[in-house]
Amino acid sequence: MQALMILALMLLTTLLLVTERLRADLVAMLILAALVVLGILEPYQALSGFSNPATVAVACMFVLSAGLNASGVVQFLGDRLLRHGPSGETGMMILMGGAIAFISAFINNTAAVAIFLPVILRASQGRGDSPSRFLMPLSFFAMLGGTCTLIGTSTNILISSIASQHGLRPFGMFEFTSIGLVLTLICGSYLLFIGRRFIPERIKPESLTEGFHLNRYLSEVEVVAGSPLIGRLILEAELGEKYDLEVLGHVRSSVTRSTPDSHGVLAEGDILLVKAPAAALVKLRDAAGIAVRRGRHPGDADLRSADSALIEAVVTTNSDLDGRTLKGVGFRNRFGATALAVRRHGEDIRDKVGHVRLQVGDELLVLVPRRNLARLRREGAFLIMQEVEVPVVKPMMAMTSVLIVAGVVVVATTGLYTIAEAALVGAVAMVLTGCVPTHKVYESIDWSVIFLLAGLIPLSIALEVSGAADHAVDGMLSISGDFGPTATLAIFSVFALLLTGFMSNAATAALLAPLAITAAVKMGVSPRPFLIALTFAASAAFYTPIGYQTNLLVYGPGGYRFSDFVKVGGPLTLIYLALICVLIPIVFPF
Repeated sequence: MQALMILALMLLTTLLLVTERLRADLVAMLILAALVVLGILEPYQALSGFSNPATVAVACMFVLSAGLNASGVVQFLGDRLLRHGPSGETGMMILMGGAIAFISAFINNTAAVAIFLPVILRASQGRGDSPSRFLMPLSFFAMLGGTCTLIGTSTNILISSIASQHGLRPFGMFEFTSIGLVLTLICGSYLLFIGRRFIPERIKPESLTEGFHLNRYLSEVEVVAGSPLIGRLILEAELGEKYDLEVLGHVRSSVTRSTPDSHGVLAEGDILLVKAPAAALVKLRDAAGIAVRRGRHPGDADLRSADSALIEAVVTTNSDLDGRTLKGVGFRNRFGATALAVRRHGEDIRDKVGHVRLQVGDELLVLVPRRNLARLRREGAFLIMQEVEVPVVKPMMAMTSVLIVAGVVVVATTGLYTIAEAALVGAVAMVLTGCVPTHKVYESIDWSVIFLLAGLIPLSIALEVSGAADHAVDGMLSISGDFGPTATLAIFSVFALLLTGFMSNAATAALLAPLAITAAVKMGVSPRPFLIALTFAASAAFYTPIGYQTNLLVYGPGGYRFSDFVKVGGPLTLIYLALICVLIPIVFPF
């Protein structure tokens, strides 16, 4: 009976994660609660996910990545490489791919992509290239680089921990690097010479207002003689509430101010820059004594001024705005800024922006007073793409953070301490040396990933203690068993590839790792090739933008559509799958 309940819970978990009706971390906690309420696990077993070495190691790796990020060394090197590197598209892509793959092998690949995104956009803008040509390869190279070492992605650490819990030897730091390098070289070659031919120029190297198709919503209106607005402050006039528009700027004597009432009371001849549909302009003209300046649609230059900046900002994976609306979080009061448009999945949303429920990867066009830029950046809710200077490298902090990460890698490689122990010491060292301020430690950790791991690790335990894993594997082996372990490994890899395309790679690993071990034991072969295959397959969501966080980050800024990932990532996935099914049994015999 318990086995049936577990299988039902596993099916429910997969369904909820794939449909995304609820957040992944909430799904994990719901399943955890169900395991306790149904009496399938003892409380200490259900809570073991929070103290699991994988959970601890992943949390500490976020802190280590934050230390490198704060020092500015990664951003500085990336900016110098791409800005002063080869002028051709091929050369830039090779340089970008090599840099992001190497960095992603040693820090969280989502963090690496977040660091490189503004760098790529600046480099593309400087060269007059479409960023769409580079952002998808950026994500794919980061995913490939993350498979090269134990610490490249949370999936590798999680599966290594599950192996250790089953009495198997945990993965070494560079145990599967040889396969990862081959995959990176071959799949990278596909991207360079074939795949990029299918990458469209969704985002043109044009102004931001043109890019978001906002021009027809922007107008200039002039206060004419006899207007009831004369002598009143903009805030007192309540133009936004009465006429369904937003005042973005106030021009007087050719001087533009973005702050309402910064010029004082309205006077005849004043010009207002507004965002409004045509119907609102007609209503404003008739009721407020305002003349619309025909044939004149403000652009970037009109919105930018000495005191205002026009920027793109992407909702990050660790943002508290995920799943909330701008109006709900008091965006204007909290950040002192105005969101003009939202880009999601290649579509631009310009109406009722404040009521849009935000998602990770959404790109916002934001008008913000320059004095509030630091506050917007400091909040960490967004990844700002423009108007941000290349960070100055802090030499001592850069050297210290690099040495700490290198020390973690060396210690874990030698086996002197486990990766969880080494990462924990490294994270503490980052704080003690000032590389990560104490108040930034908790902000640097993606808690949704931590709770996802803590909730799903007990489910993997329940799969075994209930006997559900045996039942599931028996059914699978009745199909593949006669064809040998290689066929079973291929089936596991295909199943993992399908799941990871629509739900978290960590969730895929947590659900399938116990089944992989059980299948190997029943077949009388080593579980190691199956677990290695799972580490690679769970990190191969090339064919969909929603299965992997790095794809979500580039989805909006690249202006991509779902079909773009299918066209470019579909063939890449097939190449990748064929390679792991051939290489793994050779390097890790059954």
